[in-house]
Amino acid sequence: MSYLTQNKFIEAVRYIYDHIDQPFTLKDVAEHIHLSLSTLKRVFAEATGQTPGEFIRKLRMELAFCSLKSKNNSVLEVALSSGFDSQSSFSRCFKQIFGYMPKVARKKLNIISELNCVTLDEPDIVDLKTIHLQCVTEQGLYFESAPKAWKRLEQKLLANKANNVCSGLFIGIGHDNPHEGKVPVDKVRFTAGITLVSNNLGLNEYIIQQGKYARFRYYGKANNLGLAYHYIYGQWSEQLGNKIDRNRPAFNLFDHLPDAIKDHHILIHVPC
Repeated sequence: MSYLTQNKFIEAVRYIYDHIDQPFTLKDVAEHIHLSLSTLKRVFAEATGQTPGEFIRKLRMELAFCSLKSKNNSVLEVALSSGFDSQSSFSRCFKQIFGYMPKVARKKLNIISELNCVTLDEPDIVDLKTIHLQCVTEQGLYFESAPKAWKRLEQKLLANKANNVCSGLFIGIGHDNPHEGKVPVDKVRFTAGITLVSNNLGLNEYIIQQGKYARFRYYGKANNLGLAYHYIYGQWSEQLGNKIDRNRPAFNLFDHLPDAIKDHHILIHVPC
């Protein structure tokens, strides 16, 4: 069920992103990916722990928040481009999610600190040596690029019969922040890599630079890692004394090949 769930989930998310500026129903999403409405709801529950309706509302509001930061867009324009048929219905939904009206959002300095998140315990500060990876990189929505990259890496390990001699760790790297507006949300890059493999897998190489990192412990679905990053780059980064080196990417460490829809113990390393 997990393979079917992840693939159908990716198809659904792609449809949602492609039509986010238009009115559509859950029935439209279900029909597009050839599922019943009840099965669509089970897919989202298994993949994210949310209903598809909750997922769509939060996504629309996140994208709307980013649009509101542009002084060129009126609230009405943002409402219509977010799939709402009126400014009033948009404003009600926005306030339900964020707790204030859309006009207030223009005054917020850090978008990420306003987004839905999970609170994490205080991190350990660790000094890491240089880490060498053999890896693959995919581009697209993080919901689709991450599973694709992990799948390609798994296929390479199987083809080289390296899955039985692997003594290393699996590392995932999200290179781009989709909330900054510098890279479109469907063009962000994700790298899936592995350390300490004796075989040359014929993959790209990537070096994680040595230095100081804040190491957070997260337990949950890999699909929901964005909630942890909202907290780290939002509320945590705004606390006195917490500084993030934004010239280096953060990375996630797994002790086995991750499954996007299963719960994992994940170590998030944020350069500081």
